[in-house]
Amino acid sequence: MSSSEEKPIEQQILQFILHRDFYSGVKHILSEDMFEGLSKTVFRTILNCHDIATTNLTAGEVHSMLLTSNPALTKSSREDLADIFNRMRDPSEEQNVDLHRKIVEDFWARDQARIIGERAIDIYTGDSTDFAPIKSILDRVSEHSIKGSETYTIVEEDFLELIEREEKGVDFPFDINIIKDNLPGMSRGNLGIIFARPETGKTTFCAHLCASYIKNKHKVVYWANEDKATKIKLRIIQSYYKATQQEMIDDKTIIHESYIKDIKPYFTLVDSVGSSVEELNQYCKLAEPDIVFADQLDKFSVSGDFGRSDERLKEIYIKAREIAKRNDLLFWAVSQASYEAHNRMSIDFSMMDGSRTGKAGEADVIIGIGKTGDIDADNYMRYLFVSKNKINGYHGMINANIDIHRGFYY
Repeated sequence: MSSSEEKPIEQQILQFILHRDFYSGVKHILSEDMFEGLSKTVFRTILNCHDIATTNLTAGEVHSMLLTSNPALTKSSREDLADIFNRMRDPSEEQNVDLHRKIVEDFWARDQARIIGERAIDIYTGDSTDFAPIKSILDRVSEHSIKGSETYTIVEEDFLELIEREEKGVDFPFDINIIKDNLPGMSRGNLGIIFARPETGKTTFCAHLCASYIKNKHKVVYWANEDKATKIKLRIIQSYYKATQQEMIDDKTIIHESYIKDIKPYFTLVDSVGSSVEELNQYCKLAEPDIVFADQLDKFSVSGDFGRSDERLKEIYIKAREIAKRNDLLFWAVSQASYEAHNRMSIDFSMMDGSRTGKAGEADVIIGIGKTGDIDADNYMRYLFVSKNKINGYHGMINANIDIHRGFYY
């Protein structure tokens, strides 16, 4: 029997991930909760060493780092750790990567089964009524397992296909000229963030974007958990026709006939109070929209155990980006600005609520909407500040006007 077969599965995996390239390929599904006892401590130390080192690790290096970082270890723990490290071989370039990967896959799958069992027991005993975490894990196992073909896609397009796609430009151009002159638009797979202080005009801006996409016969879904959903729907219809509320009342029969033909086939509004990111992802798989708005994305729930709210927010925006890429759609996240942005023209992404959570790092474009002065019908100036832009690199402030009565920007 080989030394590898003599070792418990956890110790085998600890040995495998000393190899930097192998570790890079599996780190996204490994966590310390998958290990027990001192193996958990060794795993955590290996991760810390990889954060510092740029080459393969040796068992001796990790052992020394662990002892240095944990001076209060008991004699018994030190002896047990010495036994673990004595069994670990240093990584070799000739290791059987495919076999080792299969071992990690099986270990990961069994751990997911353990978590499902724990969640199911909580529901059975009445400690929980939430099935969403179980569904999320099942989705992850079936769709995002680490078996190569399910976690990455080979880019098959040749040079001509790629350059012609770039030549075509963005998939969803802005229809507001003052914006389009600086930022042409967005494309499938992009994640954009729109944020502002309350009562500044972000709902009107989103309604304007929705209306413009619908006019171009793109399939748009708006998930609303901030304002009353029916109110949002009426705002989007109003922006489409650029009509006052009284004008819509006066012409309601004509507008209704047009709505049935021109808007309804391309637009869905979802009242999403209490919804989860997992539900949103599942909906996108089934409905296959071109564009999704999540207003406000920060209020969506997400499965997972988070010690801090910033960790939860970061995970939400990571998932949003995955939804955009995996479903080949444009995702607009709507968020609030912190009080620091109150009554200011120029607001950058550091003034977003939760800006320090890492959510800005997931976005391709971030647009903040600023204003000065009181909120009234005569205050029509708005300042669109592009503080992140991976589309064409433009950063700066765009002066715009808002028609509060008809619900559009110009």
